[in-house]
Formats: sequence, structure tokens, C-alpha cells
Amino acid sequence: MDVPFWKTFRKMGLDKEAIIPLDEQIVGVSVERINTRGYVDLHTKFGRADRGHKTIIVRYLIVDVNMSYNALLGRPSLNKLGAIVSTPHLTTKFLTDC
Repeated sequence: MDVPFWKTFRKMGLDKEAIIPLDEQIVGVSVERINTRGYVDLHTKFGRADRGHKTIIVRYLIVDVNMSYNALLGRPSLNKLGAIVSTPHLTTKFLTDC
């Protein structure tokens, strides 16, 4: 599951009409259960233009909760990228065409 928070969605300047309604709750992002606003499928670019990048379609589940992050990436997107995550090094690596 990939989760951008409502404040991030609004900063992206996307229309609220792009959100497909979904009345579900999620657990594990914060202490309490969180209601979802819906989801949206977006082409998302990972990496930098000068070092290579990869673009994939990501289904984001929109939630309205205050967090210090912009978004959380889940296993499905990391697997699509073929990413290797190193938490001790605070980095993610994946192959690109460049």
C-alpha cells in the first residue's frame, strides 16, 4: 500500500475529482484507525533526470492524518521498481535504463 497524506495531495495541485472514493479504514500508520478519502492512480517518477529515473503507475491510498512524511511507499511499488532498501544507510537503490 502506498499512502500520500492529504496535505501532500493538495500540494501536488491535483483535482479532488481525481480521487476514486473508498470507504475503508487502515491501521498501522499511526496509533488510531484512519479513514481513507479514496485512491488515485498516478504515474510516478523515481530517481533524477541526470542520473537515470524510472516511471511506474502507483495506486495511492489518500488519508487525512498529520505525519512528518509526505508519503509512505509499500512493497508493491518497491517490487515494481526492483528496489533494494537499506534502512541503516537511509537509501533505496534500483536499476534504470541509463
